[in-house]
Amino acid sequence: MSSVKLLEDRIANLEKQVYGLGKTISIDDPVPPNAIIERLLDINSLISSALSGREKPNALIKRLAELNGYLEPVSEDFDIPTSAKAQLLLTMEPEIIENDKLLTKVQELVPILESERIKNVSELNSTFNKTSLSYLKAYEDSKELNAHIHDLLSKYNAVISSISESLITLDAAVTAAEIAAEPKKQIDD
Repeated sequence: MSSVKLLEDRIANLEKQVYGLGKTISIDDPVPPNAIIERLLDINSLISSALSGREKPNALIKRLAELNGYLEPVSEDFDIPTSAKAQLLLTMEPEIIENDKLLTKVQELVPILESERIKNVSELNSTFNKTSLSYLKAYEDSKELNAHIHDLLSKYNAVISSISESLITLDAAVTAAEIAAEPKKQIDD
């Protein structure tokens, strides 16, 4: 297929998209006031006049084919053997299966994503921001309260430890007093 025929087919397809899918343009139809080809010619002349005399954009345009070649997923110069491609696909199989599951899940959720509630998200943005700020304030308050409770529990533990040490000391003193108060047994000579 020649490049001119390919271009004409693409323009015809574009015109169908612009003027509607049900309409087919025939030769007998009147030409629209601003046909796409005329617009393309106008744009081409504007681009040409804008680029005339400019070196950097012209150098870039001359290298567009090369740059597009870099964007291709597989370069023509680099041919991967079929066995390597098969091995690559086998190593990527779990990831491909997981992506398929995720895409299936998204397709199941499309009706929910297209619901009126989700469509009105932009209108609810200010409400969401206010709610977020209130939750942030509540979080800061709870952090402050947690720090205060932690401080109180540390003091409580210090008091309990002090009381425990005092009771141990008191128990040792009472035990020593009880031992001293017991009558001494006489040792037989």
